[in-house]
Amino acid sequence: MEDGMNIVNEVGDIAVVVYSFRREGDKLVMDGKALGTMRMDMIVTAEEALKGLKIALSWQAVSFVLLLPCFWLRNWVGRIFKKG
Repeated sequence: MEDGMNIVNEVGDIAVVVYSFRREGDKLVMDGKALGTMRMDMIVTAEEALKGLKIALSWQAVSFVLLLPCFWLRNWVGRIFKKG
């Protein structure tokens, strides 16, 4: 099975798996699987991409990206101490 980016809900169940992004003309096409049942191409238009950019540039999203190295390090150190 192909590895993808898993997006989970609040209880940890996989809601969406995104396998790839590609551009087709003026649209962004995401190859993914919704709710573990049906793989499909999801199309994002330029107008919707601008809405997504506004969401991605929110303080919450930017702070998450900036803190990613800390989250990764915390998980990595936690796994070392669980093994030892």
